[in-house]
Amino acid sequence: MSSEHLTHIQKGDLGEVTLIVGDPARVDLISEDWDKRRKLEDSREFVLVVGEFKGHQVSICSTGMGVGSTEICIIELLENDAKMIVRCGGCGSWDENIHPGDIIVNRAMVRTKGLLGEYVPDEYPAVADPLLVDKIYHGAVAGGFKTFTGIGLTTETYFFGQYRQPEISGSSLKVDGTKMDYWKSRGVINAEMESAVLFLLGSIYRVPVANCLVVHLSRDTYTWEEPADYNRIHKASAETVLKSILA
Repeated sequence: MSSEHLTHIQKGDLGEVTLIVGDPARVDLISEDWDKRRKLEDSREFVLVVGEFKGHQVSICSTGMGVGSTEICIIELLENDAKMIVRCGGCGSWDENIHPGDIIVNRAMVRTKGLLGEYVPDEYPAVADPLLVDKIYHGAVAGGFKTFTGIGLTTETYFFGQYRQPEISGSSLKVDGTKMDYWKSRGVINAEMESAVLFLLGSIYRVPVANCLVVHLSRDTYTWEEPADYNRIHKASAETVLKSILA
């Protein structure tokens, strides 16, 4: 562990697979049934738990929301010798055929220009490990989930970067909705705020990475998954990810 910076995730014995989630509360939700469960870290947005899943050592850590905290989390997991990282998060669907409660396993992400520009130039692709994508996708299908794969968009903002109009009184600033149509016409099926960070850092440091995202919102119909169902699907899909990889 480097002593040149303040570490937020302390040295610990990570598992064969480390899941990452945005919401710290989702760490307990997903890991509550693991054996020999113990918490290694609970600092700011970072909650790290290790345990056993069907006889395998596994771990899960929350990243918080967005690029900055996700970069901190992933780098410190890699410093702690994370062997494989999968983001089990949420996203919004941009495809009329993909509905709330469905699963998306992205094989690559469009990324905001300059996102992680200190690491790589804009030309560097943000791609998942193809073998890991294949395992997770087929595992989700076999598990009964309606599952899609394709290219998503990772943005650094929740509002303008995902072409949402803030409702701020007195402001004349308007979102350019044609940009969303631009990406949809080029095959982008969903949007979120973290996966490209994982894909880039995984490629740079040669650690297998992927995602498995639960659709919480359809941008075509503006329908949402109910919170209780959303959490249930998150837990079940995360278990499917572990089963698929560890089989």
